[in-house]
Amino acid sequence: MGKAMKTTGSIVFIVLLVVSILHLPEIQADSRNSDEDKPVYYYGIMPVQKGQPLDEIRTIYKPILTWLGAEVGCRFILVHGQTYEDIINMVVDGKVQVATLGPVPYVIAKKKNAKLKLLASELYWDAGKKKPHDSYSGYILALKTREDIKMFQDFKGKKFAFVNRQSTSGYRYPKFLLSSKGLTLEDFFAKTFFLGSHPRVTDAIAAGSVDGGATYNYNFRQAVKKHGNVFKVIVESPPMPSQAIVAHPSLPDDICAKIQKALPTIDPALLKGIGGYGYVIRKDSFYDFVRSIIRQSEKIKAN
Repeated sequence: MGKAMKTTGSIVFIVLLVVSILHLPEIQADSRNSDEDKPVYYYGIMPVQKGQPLDEIRTIYKPILTWLGAEVGCRFILVHGQTYEDIINMVVDGKVQVATLGPVPYVIAKKKNAKLKLLASELYWDAGKKKPHDSYSGYILALKTREDIKMFQDFKGKKFAFVNRQSTSGYRYPKFLLSSKGLTLEDFFAKTFFLGSHPRVTDAIAAGSVDGGATYNYNFRQAVKKHGNVFKVIVESPPMPSQAIVAHPSLPDDICAKIQKALPTIDPALLKGIGGYGYVIRKDSFYDFVRSIIRQSEKIKAN
């Protein structure tokens, strides 16, 4: 009797195992197929974090793009541009269908391709993390130990670090300050450097490699965490429009609509490491202030 029960139990176990194995590929295939059936779009970002390991950048953006893909019903693949110009050209040409662009890159891209769609603008925390804003501030910084530098005019004849020629706070606004006085970079600074990212600018200031540099408020706060309270703000810009989320006209209208509906509902925790709080819908005219800066700065011969 015991031997018969043991044999029966073994047979039942084997039957269940075979059934499980037969059904496992089908379950896996269904899961795989449902994922493969989703349309794939490329999401471009600018190299504002240049110098940061690419794997780390992907880790930061993965929660956002995974969440957005689930909300929209597609998959997003991150594309990290080597330069600001890379991402501008990629979204203008449709090599990426969605991109996060700074204010100046957005205005430049829109001028090159008028059919680009503004989907949303970023929101940022204020300094006390009490209220989100759709604008940010640019800073011109020096070390606190530099008692010879108290105002922007004190940078004359000194070494200065910029980010990129298409960076709003990292170049265009400081250039606007100079052009409004009829000056060029060569007239004013002894030497200028374009370091490619905001952290590299504040690193150079902290190291004493340059006398000052241009950046924006989020990177300024990150630099203080990294280097200590060693910086002083020489100039703070007026509020500037936040970064734009832009779509190429090839992105289907229904996907654009779903992205616009989803972004304002994002959990701010997903934006950790980027500096944003969330997203808000704005019209293209929101960036007219940036257009005025570009027009003014371009009155002086480009450097």
